[in-house]
Amino acid sequence: MTTIPKEQVVTAFPTAGADDAGAEPPGAIRLSLSALGIDSRDADFPARFIEFCEQNDDYEMEINEAGDLVILPMVGLRGNRHETEMAVELGIWRRANGGVNLSQTSRFRLPSGALRGPDAAWVTQERYDAITERERETVFPGAPDFVVEIRSISDNLAPLQRKMRLWMDGGARLGWLIDPRQRRVYIYRIGQPEPEAMEDPEMLDGEDVLPGFSFAVRRHIFDLQ
Repeated sequence: MTTIPKEQVVTAFPTAGADDAGAEPPGAIRLSLSALGIDSRDADFPARFIEFCEQNDDYEMEINEAGDLVILPMVGLRGNRHETEMAVELGIWRRANGGVNLSQTSRFRLPSGALRGPDAAWVTQERYDAITERERETVFPGAPDFVVEIRSISDNLAPLQRKMRLWMDGGARLGWLIDPRQRRVYIYRIGQPEPEAMEDPEMLDGEDVLPGFSFAVRRHIFDLQ
């Protein structure tokens, strides 16, 4: 997600141990909110965070498990096209089958307290109807039912794998980690300790989480020019 050849996260303020930074991509910047007297677990923090993001919409930001603000590197043109293709196909399925699909600008508050954003996600209509109007305007409480992360040309794979594990540990039921560079997809399923690796698949199946959803990953991502 960045052209900056950095292997470690840049830390602008002292933060927790290195393991807490494991899901951040190369080139990300972490700011310790606790050093500024800000508690990311405050009840009103999600609303304040979204307002801050809207006021600084040139940047994509998350809150990690340590409570640090993470400023993420920009996605390149092709990476953005990959995300768009995924969003379009998921949106078409959602219109016929229900639920709510969300993009990379949405944020989910995981049980760990982190506020993370996926490349694409979907939640059931029942779960969406159960949240408050305030949450619909800000941050969804809990992990999505279905989540997608797509590796960009300069992403390291390991941080994305760790992020996928955070999604699954947070309650996601099905996840796809799509790696265009290796033409490989990792399928994460609830209750399955390790993902299934698929080599150069043509299609991906939404299984029992998204019945009838098929995504032509080879056409829409691997072979996209």
